[in-house]
Amino acid sequence: MTLLRVAEPQEERAQRLEREFQAVLDAAVDAVVLFDHEGRIELLNHAGERMFGYKEEDVVGLKVNILLPEPYRSQQDDYLRQYIEAGEPRIVGIGRELLAKRRDGSEFSAEIAIGRVQGTDPPRFAGFIRDITVRRNAEEALRRSEAQLTIAQEIANLGNYVVHFDSNLEDYWSPHLYRVLGRRYGERYIGVYEYLEPMVHAADRARWQQMRDELAAGARSADIEYRIIHPDGSLRYVHHIAQTTRSTDGRALRQVGTLHDITDRRRAEDEARQMQDRIAHFGRISTMGEMAAGIAHEVNQPLTAIATFAQACQRLIASGDFELQEINDALEQISGQALRAGEVIRRLRSFVKNREVRREPIEANRLLEDVRMLAQTDARHHGVRFRLESSPDSPHVKADAVQIQQVILNLVRNSIDAMQEIPEAQREILLRTQIDAEGDVEFMVADRGVGVAAVASAELFNPFFTTKPGGTGLGLSISRSIVRAHGGKLWCSANPGGGARFFFTLPAVPAPAGS
Repeated sequence: MTLLRVAEPQEERAQRLEREFQAVLDAAVDAVVLFDHEGRIELLNHAGERMFGYKEEDVVGLKVNILLPEPYRSQQDDYLRQYIEAGEPRIVGIGRELLAKRRDGSEFSAEIAIGRVQGTDPPRFAGFIRDITVRRNAEEALRRSEAQLTIAQEIANLGNYVVHFDSNLEDYWSPHLYRVLGRRYGERYIGVYEYLEPMVHAADRARWQQMRDELAAGARSADIEYRIIHPDGSLRYVHHIAQTTRSTDGRALRQVGTLHDITDRRRAEDEARQMQDRIAHFGRISTMGEMAAGIAHEVNQPLTAIATFAQACQRLIASGDFELQEINDALEQISGQALRAGEVIRRLRSFVKNREVRREPIEANRLLEDVRMLAQTDARHHGVRFRLESSPDSPHVKADAVQIQQVILNLVRNSIDAMQEIPEAQREILLRTQIDAEGDVEFMVADRGVGVAAVASAELFNPFFTTKPGGTGLGLSISRSIVRAHGGKLWCSANPGGGARFFFTLPAVPAPAGS
């Protein structure tokens, strides 16, 4: 082949090289433009025609700066002259980015390199132009995405990290993670767990370490909330989510995680919970106010008996004709009645006392029985009877007993009020517990009263809506908030036999050992 090329006539060789050069130009994906020392175009390849929208014959002889918008167009001749006079082999340089202009006037981002064709005098130049619109758009989209992510992380007070376990890739902390954890951006890198370890609150350290151990043992994800002592000395709550990518043989390759400072949210939740507790306390006091007549009667009975027996003792002692047994019997009666009155007061104090919410497993049937005892006096005072249908399964719920008693008692009080216009013989409240189809514990309070009007049912649980003269309209709203906070729901329906039925559910839990 080499011998043939050597023997090849000069003219044929020149023609062959021209064909090969043309083939290279036609196959090129970038635009190629040849121009002379005055900047006049001599050649534009097919890629250039497609890129700029010109035919080659339309631009040959025109200035190459027609392919550029201002201010590049005006600068082109000066650049060309300066580079020719300076004798530099490249007049623009490799990889310069600027804007190019199509025939239709539209502009696009381009990367341009121009070099001098060796052995030409006057000099000729070759320009290579690459349309980088897609790349620039992708870069711009990436910048926007990164900026939006940074803003979103700042708004959410959240930072993320990447840890590589099995490569030479750099680990990463997002800029906002530095702020969440109290570091200055750009400080010496330190592993996220290494940095967190001394910050984790002592009370949460065991749970935090368990999360780390589970991830190390093969778990793919973790989701935990814990407290940290911030470098500024403040107590912060963080929500930590981690996801580990593993190889087919189970080796940890990479972990991606987020740390979300939820301190403000937790404080808001605590304040809302305290406010709800105060409102619930107000509701209990309000309920007791509505039951005042019955409560007074319940306490008055033992006090009257105490006074009666005490006066009998005084008369016996004054007469001088008595037996010690008679005095002892009277004192026993006084003691019994005092205990009875004390039990009434104890139940009332336990119900209305403003105390910390404590959720613990409790038998659902016992909640009904406790409310029946609490409301019995008020019910008798209004001529109302109770009927209990306790679940034979004796289900348990995890609840604050006083708050759930408040819900049931509020429903009972509404039922008592709803039956004042019907004959006393029909005044009955049914209290029932059972396991529903979803496995939750369902409580029901049903009466034979006037029922709930259709127009009122839509607003029944809204705050300050009431159908009772002088009512606050908070009872059912408070009750629904309490039930929802316990993971249940509260609703109402008509009683087929007349009146209304109120239901609420609470998640069932296993009975405590030994119960």
